[in-house]
Order: sequence, then structure tokens, then C-alpha cells
Amino acid sequence: MSAIPSPAVRKLGVIFTTAQALRAGISRRQLAGAGYRQLIRGSYWKVGSAPSLVQQVRYLLGALPAARFASHHTAATLWGAVAPMTSDIHLGTRKRRQSPHRGVRLHFFTHPPEVLTVNGIALTSPRQTFLDLAAHLELVDLLVLGDSLVRRARMVPAELAEFLADKHTAGAGKAREVAALVRCTVDSANESRLRLLMVSAGLPEPVVNHVVRIGGRRRKLDMSYPKLMLAFEFDGRHHIERERQWEADILRREEVEAIGWRFIIITSTAMYAEPLAVLKRIVDAVQLASGVRLRISDGWRRHFG
Repeated sequence: MSAIPSPAVRKLGVIFTTAQALRAGISRRQLAGAGYRQLIRGSYWKVGSAPSLVQQVRYLLGALPAARFASHHTAATLWGAVAPMTSDIHLGTRKRRQSPHRGVRLHFFTHPPEVLTVNGIALTSPRQTFLDLAAHLELVDLLVLGDSLVRRARMVPAELAEFLADKHTAGAGKAREVAALVRCTVDSANESRLRLLMVSAGLPEPVVNHVVRIGGRRRKLDMSYPKLMLAFEFDGRHHIERERQWEADILRREEVEAIGWRFIIITSTAMYAEPLAVLKRIVDAVQLASGVRLRISDGWRRHFG
């Protein structure tokens, strides 16, 4: 039978210092044991009560004098965008300081960045976050980030392009290149990647989330060439937790196919393992629908080769 926590222990915050733990009757030996995890040196949480990213960032901004705001990958995650995984928490500073703590990255900003406050936390704005990460991400990942920022942070691509127009920091050129490709209402990272594969191969850019009306129903297509009645979508059957969504997608496709549309179904495995084969399938479908044979340029190899 587990011991009942003392009132002092119950009053501890989700994240607490060594001094606070000792005052609550938790020994240093206990803190070093399996029941506690360390956020930074001298700060802990209890196993089973892990703090959220918001709680960790809020704590660190209060505990680290040089840190002023969340930035880079951490800001992107707080905005709900899609960025490559990182085990570090990224914070911005206006002072040239190295983080003394493992797992915390401090990024020095020569000039004041655009910072907003959300839920009591200062973080770089969506468009500033996009610019900052442009110096660290591959073009494909930056497009995924841009599409997801536009969707999650309710920012329009034109606003992003305007912000970047006069920027000269590291990665600004790449940021402008990718911003021109960012689109609204993109639902998934794989849609961003497939769109880039098609465009970089010289194929016409597909329309994102075209709506087909069938009777009184609206059926949305991930990407399509509406004039040719060709739709391009991903098969998500490998996501077991999305089985109901997959079944709904099948019914939606059947309804749309019944009025003359053709679906080209792409898997993420095929896109990464055989991108040229995917492009050839698209070209074949376009030729069948229009009689026109599109040429595949080699530009796609820059990102997927």
C-alpha cells in the first residue's frame, strides 16, 4: 500500500526545485530515484505527473534569466505546427549566453524578433518562427512547417511572404522560396510533400481541398486537377487508430468516382521509396484523362532523390 503524500508534498507544483522538495520531506536520494524526473539541474517532476510543454516552457522562462521567449522548434510546436522532432526545448535570448542545462537550447537574436504572448507565454510569432527555422530545416520540412503554420495559426501565405520580403538573416532566401509554395487548408504533412514532388517535377500544381458537390453533400478532395476530374490522395490504412476515418474515406471516394472522377492513391512508402514511379503514375493518369503527355523534369531529385 503506497504512502499517503504529506500536505507539503501535495502543495508542490508540477515542477519544483530541490529546495522545495526538501522542505516537503522528499530526500535527495528519493529525487535521484525512479520516482522523479529532472527537467533541468535542480528542478524535478514526479513520475506520473509529467508537465506539458506549456508548463515546462513557462517554468524555464521564469527560471533562466537569459531566456526571454520560446523559439524555433518549441515555438512551432506551441503554435500547433508540424516540425521535426527534437528532444531539446528551444528558447530565445537577446544576450550571448550558452545554456548551462542539458536539454535546453538558447538561441541568440541579434535584432529583436517578432514575439507574441499566448496563454501567458512569450513566443516567436508564426512568421518569425518560420524564418528562424528556415536556417535549420530542409526545404521539404520547411514547406510542411509553413503549410501547417498557415492552417493552425490562421495566417495567410501573403502575410508570410510580405514579412519575409526584406529579411536578410540566415535562411531568409530559402524562406522566401518556400513561402511562395505555402498554401492554405493543407490537412497533412504528406499532402505538402506530394504537392512539392509534383511541382518540382514540372507538373501542374494540384488544387488543395477542392470541393465536389453531390446532391446536397459536399465532398472534399485532398488534391486534384478538377478540370480532368483527377484526385490525388493518401491511403492511411496503416494508422489503426484512424480506421473509422479510413472507412469514411472509402465511401467518399466511391461517391465521387460514381460521378466520373478517378482517384490516384499514394502511400507514403511509395512516395519516399519510388518517387519517380509515383510521378509516372500521375503522368499516365493525366494522359488518359486529357490525351496530353506531361514531361517530368529532374527538379524533384533535389528534394526526393
